[in-house]
Amino acid sequence: MISEPEIEQLLSASVSELGLPLTERQSRQLASHFSLLLRWNQKTNLTSIRDPGEIAIRHFQESLFVGTLIPEPAGTMIDVGSGAGFPGLPLKVLWPAVNTVLLEPNHKKATFLMEVIRHSELERVLVRPQRLEQYAASGSSPAALITVRGVKISHELLRHGASLLAADGLYVLLIGADDEALLPSDYFDWREPVPIPHSENRVVAVGKRRPH
Repeated sequence: MISEPEIEQLLSASVSELGLPLTERQSRQLASHFSLLLRWNQKTNLTSIRDPGEIAIRHFQESLFVGTLIPEPAGTMIDVGSGAGFPGLPLKVLWPAVNTVLLEPNHKKATFLMEVIRHSELERVLVRPQRLEQYAASGSSPAALITVRGVKISHELLRHGASLLAADGLYVLLIGADDEALLPSDYFDWREPVPIPHSENRVVAVGKRRPH
């Protein structure tokens, strides 16, 4: 295990590269998430990436990169298939006032997310052990932003997401460049995908919901 100062140094380098101004509290919250991830990953397979330097780049920086592409949502953010908390938790730290819902059907991962929320003293964030289609069927209020990372892209994923978004809501996908062809225009107007820093073939695709 690396030390807390080493974790903070890795995160500081990753965040400063993006030009994001974070408070001391926000930096501590990110470090708390990072530390818990390293600890839990020794017993539970939360991520296949084990090197702390790669974790800082592939998980934390990649998640926060989304915050350089879109404005803070003026409504609820839903993170689909949160897993170890990416991109939902780093974005929640970046946007502390945004009500956030983390959808994670895996019990162990959902428990981990709740532990991060508790240790990081995050407010206005809920973990729901549900898939997107289950949450969409529960009659929840419209969201301003939906984020998806590490989930297989399908027509159903996009359709259920569209049903949950408010008018002009954004759907943000962190995907492989080859997956761009899987993005239908039925529900969204897609921006030109943006390459993710330090990645050879991954992009961020931002879709704006079309009026029904």
